[in-house]
Amino acid sequence: MEEAATTLISPQVDSIVRYLDLGLSILLLFVAAYLWLANSRKSDEIRNLQAEVVRARRDLNRLDERISQIRQPKVVDTVPQIEPFGLDFSEPSKVGTLAPQKPWLDFVEKYNELAELMSKPGQLKKCEKFVYEFKLRVLTYGGAMTFRPAIDVKDSRYWAFKCSSDEFAVVPNPMHPCDEDFHEHGGMKETYALNYQDGVYRKYFVKLPAIFAYEPATGWRLKDAGVVNLERN
Repeated sequence: MEEAATTLISPQVDSIVRYLDLGLSILLLFVAAYLWLANSRKSDEIRNLQAEVVRARRDLNRLDERISQIRQPKVVDTVPQIEPFGLDFSEPSKVGTLAPQKPWLDFVEKYNELAELMSKPGQLKKCEKFVYEFKLRVLTYGGAMTFRPAIDVKDSRYWAFKCSSDEFAVVPNPMHPCDEDFHEHGGMKETYALNYQDGVYRKYFVKLPAIFAYEPATGWRLKDAGVVNLERN
């Protein structure tokens, strides 16, 4: 009887044990897979964090180098003594009033540009346009430092640019060369400092215009002589 019972029970128990063993193996397999995946994800996260730290440290070092290059330390040997309220009265102030701009600067600059074109055709039209744009007075020389209004631009020998109510900047007409007669008897040597020697000079370069005062009752009066450079061609 006992042998018969043993024979009947053993296969069932054996099957149960086998199922339990298989189930446990599967469970252990799932646990192992889960743990492996979890560890793998953590390892990836750790590696990513380590890479971020390396990059951040590298960027920080570069930024520190750039800041060091921009902000070089300034060595001060002696600290200047500053008076109260941040004002230094140890030396006189170097801040002064700016010299007023000469009202004839643009006129003279444009005049010299015009004088460069006198060897080219169409000079009369260029001069007439220039006289009109700057509202110049055209003059001729009457001797003994007297000037009279000219008939037109072509016949004029001097141009006068109005700086103020009674002051004019005067330049020679660039269409007329400076020859011996113009230099000696046309008022040039009295009005300007020149580099004239002899012969004919066909090009003018005004460094400083002659400054004249004009009053209808007394006429033209030279206040400051000009400076003109002459060129033969």
